[in-house]
Amino acid sequence: MSVPGIPKDFWNARFSEDGFAYGDRASRLLFAFRDLLKPGQSALVPACGEGRDAVFLAQCGLAVTAVDMSAAGLAKTQALAAAHGVTVTCLEADLSTWDWPVGSFDVIAAMFAHMPSSFRPVLHRRFLAALKPGGHVFLEGFLPAQIDYQKSHNSGGPHNVDFLFDPADIRADFAGAEELSLMTGIETLTEGPYHHGPAALLRAVFRKPETK
Repeated sequence: MSVPGIPKDFWNARFSEDGFAYGDRASRLLFAFRDLLKPGQSALVPACGEGRDAVFLAQCGLAVTAVDMSAAGLAKTQALAAAHGVTVTCLEADLSTWDWPVGSFDVIAAMFAHMPSSFRPVLHRRFLAALKPGGHVFLEGFLPAQIDYQKSHNSGGPHNVDFLFDPADIRADFAGAEELSLMTGIETLTEGPYHHGPAALLRAVFRKPETK
């Protein structure tokens, strides 16, 4: 399927800039729930960007696959992994057309993987299908209220509210999973030049049920 959104050329240009567009420190959500991450587990990081979360998971001892449509982002992911002495398997692919594995991962970490509402539920169902029973999805993104913070502070995120995360929609997308945490609020981001300043965020953790 063809998904309208931000084109590959945009991301290649952004990730070709000096430094890290969104910083090189992993999501605070992963730090907060680090006890769920076990060495030897397998992890998928869809829309991995420049690799900050993928590299963190590899540092925690997980076998990590990072997927992104941007070759420039994946090159930075590989460089960041090498700098930290870990290995990340990088795949260049569009998430809407990628041949998704089924029942293959213990962890999926999707940070700021904003998609239009026509595709977002489909993508989130693919997350759950790709997890092993008992696996966890870590999800982070901007709330609709971020539109106001973009105007006042230019602190990041899509400018189209259709791409942003309404908590009710997220809960509906993951209705087949156990909600371990879903937090919303305003936080000051310091994640590189494009995530900087007060921002309206959603952070959630869902667990796929064990097979009966």
